[in-house]
Amino acid sequence: MQISKPAIVPRFTFSEIYGPDLIFNPRPSFAHNKWIPDCPVKLDLLTGSQFAVLGSMPVICSRAVTTQKATELYERAGLQLRFPVHEYSTKEDYRRIFGRLENERKKMVVQHIHPEEEMSSENYWIDPGLVQYLNNKANLEELVPPGHAPKRKSTTSAELDDQLADFPFPCVVKAATNEANAAGFDVFICRNKEDIKKAADFFASCEGIVIEEYLEIEQNYCVQFACTADERLLYLGTAVQNITNDGKYEGNWVDKESEPGDEVVKIGRRIMEEGCKRGYKGIAGFDIAVTPDGRKIAFDLNYRVNGSTAALLLRDSIEEHLGQKVVKYVSWKSIGGIEPLYDCVKRGIEDGYFIPLSIYDGNESPYEDADTLIQGLVLGDSREEAEQKESIFQRAGLS
Repeated sequence: MQISKPAIVPRFTFSEIYGPDLIFNPRPSFAHNKWIPDCPVKLDLLTGSQFAVLGSMPVICSRAVTTQKATELYERAGLQLRFPVHEYSTKEDYRRIFGRLENERKKMVVQHIHPEEEMSSENYWIDPGLVQYLNNKANLEELVPPGHAPKRKSTTSAELDDQLADFPFPCVVKAATNEANAAGFDVFICRNKEDIKKAADFFASCEGIVIEEYLEIEQNYCVQFACTADERLLYLGTAVQNITNDGKYEGNWVDKESEPGDEVVKIGRRIMEEGCKRGYKGIAGFDIAVTPDGRKIAFDLNYRVNGSTAALLLRDSIEEHLGQKVVKYVSWKSIGGIEPLYDCVKRGIEDGYFIPLSIYDGNESPYEDADTLIQGLVLGDSREEAEQKESIFQRAGLS
């Protein structure tokens, strides 16, 4: 079809970062994930989130994010969809892809390690044990430069109450696990004794937990890097994170105001170098807080693609071709299904203030009464203008 907008292209594509002959698998396992929100529709939505930046890298994705209506909107926004897809609908489809790829001796770049019975170690590009080590919160101090980790202590849920003498309220309790985790689902902020009991119950099945100081945060950055297949280390940029009061992730700002000082970037680079020395390659993002007293504290390490990665890679092209200086990464549900979403998004694309990244059509879902969901980028000349544009979608039934 004819594209009505200039091509919006990433500064680096995944195919350039990861090299040839690899397949990107964005989805967590269909097996129960204790530390990831257990909503299959939201997890399937994630499989389209990086379409705009894949280049020619093949991807495993849900059929519900590649419908004709969704594809029309991606292309209308100027996104370049030139990658092969391995589509699934059900859990059985998904697992059959693994078997076929193993037989073909194909390697995958995964976001989350799967249970051994579901995905063979032969399918992984990077040693799954290394990925688990790098993402386990128990190991943060081994990767972060001295003086830039939060005050913290490793313990168990049974000993949580006894270990709190050095941690005045509020404090933060996190799962220390090799299992998949994301979106702050493995984080519990304790503000009183009652919260400690709730946290102990919540983490009772976890092999370990970490208690951390509660940080008063002036700026909350996600600093991102890539180590390419040929071992070049690239700085991809920094996003400002939108985090709820209870520690859950709700999106990002990407603009010139998001760029931190040199010290924050240097801390992130050293964390990336520690992972690369151990054999990691690919994209990673590190949550680094700047406190009111000027401390720079790395409090969460994600050796994987992050929610704001696509926004960072597309930012320069958005400003060049659409003249928009501010990008807000958002995720919404459509109250009225695909039709009002389609009309509203089409209008936002045509008027130059929205780029869809992933559209999950609930009508094409294998799950009963599935929601229609969307992830995308709201654009503006300022943060205030971007929020005004976001309100247009909210009034149209997206929330």
